[in-house]
Amino acid sequence: MSRTLSWNSALRALHADRQQFAPGERAAICRAATFAKLAATRARRDQGSRPLVVNGAYDRRAIMAAAVYSAQCRREVTGEAWGVCLSAALTGVWQAARAARRRAAH
Repeated sequence: MSRTLSWNSALRALHADRQQFAPGERAAICRAATFAKLAATRARRDQGSRPLVVNGAYDRRAIMAAAVYSAQCRREVTGEAWGVCLSAALTGVWQAARAARRRAAH
């Protein structure tokens, strides 16, 4: 028994399964990713004053302080909800902390 595959219909089905974004939603996602990167950069820059990793362990107090500062800055710029701002800031600061821990291990 032989089956045939229509590549056109297969590719159309793949394209149809892609997530559709509402107007402005893609921009909001990009903005959140940008601010997460900015939070990581800010945390790396401020790391000299308060390290995120001490003796191979995460300093959660320093991580939270950096995230709160970053979230406040983001909220001033975007006016988004505090939870959204803090979530993006924590993502960025934890990325910076993991990178600092890897650097300290090597």
